[in-house]
Amino acid sequence: MSGHGFFQYIRLKVIATVLRFLIPYIGGPGSQKDLARSEHRRKLVYIPSRDAGRSIKAWLYSPPDSDASSQTKKSILINWHGSGFILPSLGQDVAFCSQVARETGTVVLDADYRKSPENPFPAAIHDVEDTLKWVASQPEKFDLDHVAVSGFSAGGNLALVAASSLRKQLTQIKIPIVIAIYPPTDIAADPTTKKVPNPIKTIPHHVVTTFNDCYVPDVALRTDPRVSPLFAEPSLFPATVAIFTGEGDILAPEGIALAEKLNDGQRKLLNINLKGMHHGFDKGCDPGTSEWEQREYMHKLSIQNLKEAFDV
Repeated sequence: MSGHGFFQYIRLKVIATVLRFLIPYIGGPGSQKDLARSEHRRKLVYIPSRDAGRSIKAWLYSPPDSDASSQTKKSILINWHGSGFILPSLGQDVAFCSQVARETGTVVLDADYRKSPENPFPAAIHDVEDTLKWVASQPEKFDLDHVAVSGFSAGGNLALVAASSLRKQLTQIKIPIVIAIYPPTDIAADPTTKKVPNPIKTIPHHVVTTFNDCYVPDVALRTDPRVSPLFAEPSLFPATVAIFTGEGDILAPEGIALAEKLNDGQRKLLNINLKGMHHGFDKGCDPGTSEWEQREYMHKLSIQNLKEAFDV
């Protein structure tokens, strides 16, 4: 319970436990629906952690034409799922991961990370860094000049951190593009100030407060760029940055604020606000719905820009 006071930790642990129990009713059916619809080749892998006796779980998606005996190095996209930094939601991005692998010929690594309040900041960041180092340790397998990162919600935050604060430290790999989908970029901001003109299925402010308290109990750390990438220096970000937000999502303004900050003429910047969309709109949506159409549009743009960043 590092970083938390005893009674604060107990309170947050109880709340987190209740939320985790409710996951099958919140997001489970949608993820299972996406899994059933997706065409994919994936296997479970275990990435070594800096901590003895522990590993990081990940799904490795292979392109349809991938041959295990091939000596050809593959470009790779590393993805991190949403969680509010507390929910065990590995695998919920199956629709995105499988489509990217299928249509770009890129390997996709959908990686897990430790959750709070049991493992507050910087535990998740350490897992992100260990995952990047694991990829970097295999130059015979992965094309280290073509390593992309992506993420949804909390995972989008981690992807932005990976593409900025961590990228400058990992000189053995090149990250030309980051794709962040409805990410929280300013955890330092008071959740009650996070508003949009036309809210749709918004995350309650008290829930955002709980997520933040679980992840970063020390308020003084919340302006650290590894916590809130809005505070990172623009020069740290890669040549292509794509940030997707939902019009009805209270996290949209901070995602847009980061995109505007990075729109300095030094990179290709996609700042896409999806009309009528809420946080997590893409999970388990059905064909013919506006959510499905916007998801297809988001996937199409992401794939198009991945191909451009990888020169394929």
